[in-house]
Amino acid sequence: MTINKWGGLASFLIAVSFVVAPLIYLTGNLRDAIGVFAYDLADFLYGPVLAASLIVVTYVLRERIGASASRRMDLALIAAGLSAVGMAAVAFIRAANRHYHLIHPELNLEDSTTILIVWTTLVAGVNAVGFHFLGWAFVLLGSAGWTSRLFPRLLTGFYFLAGVSALFVYLLPDLEGLVLLLGTIISVWQGVLLWKHDSLKDTKAS
Repeated sequence: MTINKWGGLASFLIAVSFVVAPLIYLTGNLRDAIGVFAYDLADFLYGPVLAASLIVVTYVLRERIGASASRRMDLALIAAGLSAVGMAAVAFIRAANRHYHLIHPELNLEDSTTILIVWTTLVAGVNAVGFHFLGWAFVLLGSAGWTSRLFPRLLTGFYFLAGVSALFVYLLPDLEGLVLLLGTIISVWQGVLLWKHDSLKDTKAS
């Protein structure tokens, strides 16, 4: 596995995380036979998998674009790291809260309005932090891709649109769906480009 293929794999994993995890959060049912496992899978995708993939993809792109926009790519890597921390924190908070509820059913925590309000506010706030720094990472990647001409123009446009939208998820939570959609498109496209670039390089070498 070359560094480009690792970046491509990480890009595809971001797309999977952006689609599968929110879908489980929205439609999952803890009373189903596999409900707990499904939520644990969502936490794993939205936490460790997404966090690691964001950092890997940004690092790989930094290696490819670094000479053309070194400062922006350094900042993008920092922003991706901060976003990864925020996304992972959301998943860990959700997992810890859910399992505590399951372990202590006698407390009837799901019926406590105060606990539900505090938990929802905490998750929403930390989630917004993750999306905000994801926005900076996307904007910086789009800017570096535009000036270096290593990205297709339309892809850089998606980066800018997703980035600006992600910056304001903390004010307009409904933008989260748009960011996830654009992020999925970006991740799949970026993954294909990284794998294709590596394949073309291998063909020339042979």
